Amino acid sequence: MRYIGSKERLLSFIESAVSERVTEENYSVGDLFCGTAAVSRSFKQLGKRVTANDSLRFCYVLAKAILGINEEPKFERLIDSGEAGNAGTGKLFSTPYDRVLARLNDIPGEAGFIFREYSPGGTATGQHERRYFSDANAKKVDAIRAQIARWEQAGLLSEAEACLLISDLMRATNRVANIAGTYGCFLKHWDQRAHNPLTLQRSRIVASSQRHYVFCSDALTIASGHRFHVLYLDPPYTWRHYGAYYHILETIAQGDSPAVEGLTGLRPWEEAKSRYCDRSDAANALRELVSVAQFKHLFLSYNSEGLITHEQVMEILALRGKPTCSEINYRRYRSNTGGTENKTLKERLYYVESA
Repeated sequence: MRYIGSKERLLSFIESAVSERVTEENYSVGDLFCGTAAVSRSFKQLGKRVTANDSLRFCYVLAKAILGINEEPKFERLIDSGEAGNAGTGKLFSTPYDRVLARLNDIPGEAGFIFREYSPGGTATGQHERRYFSDANAKKVDAIRAQIARWEQAGLLSEAEACLLISDLMRATNRVANIAGTYGCFLKHWDQRAHNPLTLQRSRIVASSQRHYVFCSDALTIASGHRFHVLYLDPPYTWRHYGAYYHILETIAQGDSPAVEGLTGLRPWEEAKSRYCDRSDAANALRELVSVAQFKHLFLSYNSEGLITHEQVMEILALRGKPTCSEINYRRYRSNTGGTENKTLKERLYYVESA
């Protein structure tokens, strides 16, 4: 899933930096701005105990799907109920997970909220015709999300199982969305991918013997209430508010029908505003967080074009110890359409050991 500020391509850089400075074998990790949970997944693969957090529900769902399932999901209550049907049972090496996905993929579409607000057929008579999804794919999103909700309400899914299926739906949605990379706006003309039928695909399950935790809260709350041997911080670094740029994924994760407005059908997102996206307040927010955080080792990812200057970051981290900084060059986030933003930037990874 494309995500502004994703560390997917920087995982080896981060892992190397941590292994150089943290010599203990077993330790806890806090990932307090987890986003799509790429870094959380990496630490889980390394056998660490991970606590992930993000203030957005769709990020919580993605993290819960990754950290909350440690083995091939059995979906026992759902399978025993007969609700999963016989879809996919004829396939070689079919698993309960495959059966559930096949059942959801077989569901006929229905005209629900996503169709009414984000497809041309649903918005044709409204003030704004929106083209985020084809009519068929919008109806498919509605039908699958409604079925997952019914299974949840009937007690047939654990929270982690529900998050796994919603996560699979969001990823499938992303593959057929008529967007340039975020949901800040839809494309005027149809991208070829948007005509492909929406199909759920199984996620890769990361095995683990550890118990992991996921929160949907403010980073300051988690940092002040928990102690981590390794604390990893990756706060937003630009004016872009993620609640607005990924509003449709947030709606799918919430499973609600909010009042939307404007050309893009933006859901209310004022509560999702981040202090880190405000130039006048970003440094203050980081200072407060670092001051209350409980950790042995702190790693902070930040971009050379971020709202907080390098000098400010070093001054803030110096409150807790003697900070250092390493850099790596990488290309700026680019949209699915290619765009013209091809500038090489520096990703900085700051480190401080608590005095």
